[in-house]
Amino acid sequence: MKPKNLKLKTKNYQNGFTIIEVLVSAFVFSIIALAVSGLFVQVLALERRVFTFQKIQENGLFIMELMSREIRVSQIPLFNGANQDSLDCTAVLLMIDHPVNGRIIYTLNNNVLQRISIENDTTITTDLSSSVVAFSRLNFCIMGSNPTDGQQARVTILASIQNKTGQEILTTSLETTVSSRDVQTEF
Repeated sequence: MKPKNLKLKTKNYQNGFTIIEVLVSAFVFSIIALAVSGLFVQVLALERRVFTFQKIQENGLFIMELMSREIRVSQIPLFNGANQDSLDCTAVLLMIDHPVNGRIIYTLNNNVLQRISIENDTTITTDLSSSVVAFSRLNFCIMGSNPTDGQQARVTILASIQNKTGQEILTTSLETTVSSRDVQTEF
């Protein structure tokens, strides 16, 4: 048995999106893209800031360690006939007598930390800070430098370091205290 008038009925559908649907989806996509790109820009700025801070900190810690090693084995001599004690942390230079390297002076000159070595009437000035950082502060608190006070000599180094390059100027402060001991009398 065959059905009579068997016809496939199809509805007239249009495939695709309407213009309103396209505009709404483009608007939603652009809002999401703006949010993601803004977040990406913030992450890049934060990464630059962290790298800059890392450069400052690495340079400062390297210099503090270098100075600490030399102070630790040195004596703090009299300066112009007087001890170098500065309990109020206003000393801007530190003079030490190193057993091997002779007299050494640490001071700040035009935001550059300098090490001045004086040995056998020869003066050698070395810039310790790198070209990407500037020292905005270098002070020393010196205690016990008088040989007759019976105290062990201690030096506290206070430094503020900032970057020279970059869009944003970052500053960090470092502080360390070093006890000076006379290694010649220990052996």
